[in-house]
Amino acid sequence: MTEKLTTKRNPPKWSLWLRGLDEWLLIFQKVSGAILAIYLIGHTLVISTALGFGHPSQLTWERVIGLIEGPRVVGVAHVGTIIEYLIALLVAVHGANGIRLILMQYFGLGLPKPERHTYPMIPSPRKSPQLVYKYLVIAVVIVFIILASYVAFVG
Repeated sequence: MTEKLTTKRNPPKWSLWLRGLDEWLLIFQKVSGAILAIYLIGHTLVISTALGFGHPSQLTWERVIGLIEGPRVVGVAHVGTIIEYLIALLVAVHGANGIRLILMQYFGLGLPKPERHTYPMIPSPRKSPQLVYKYLVIAVVIVFIILASYVAFVG
């Protein structure tokens, strides 16, 4: 007679708040990539307008850039400075996380050696040096935020 294996299954966690750091970094990578692509198109249009579509003049440049720069908001920071700061922050996070993903997916750095799967299955990136890479990305971004904040708003 065969015994029935009774193991309690945990239901999948569908809530976004219950996801791990992997999912958050991947979601942020995709969202920041889309935002940066849209910004690149807008930036190209603004600069080409400021340059007069191939016929630059000082008046056109000052008028368009003055409009984009906007009023002062915080100390010496204009609206344009804050937008540039946020875009630089997006570029830093997107770039640092992109380097982590390239190292993991294309070079296999930080991934453990394959092993026999046993219950309960633990995804390999959660039990490997990949965790160190994730926190390294976060540390690099925090350092960048501090330096960029100093440059944008103080000096």
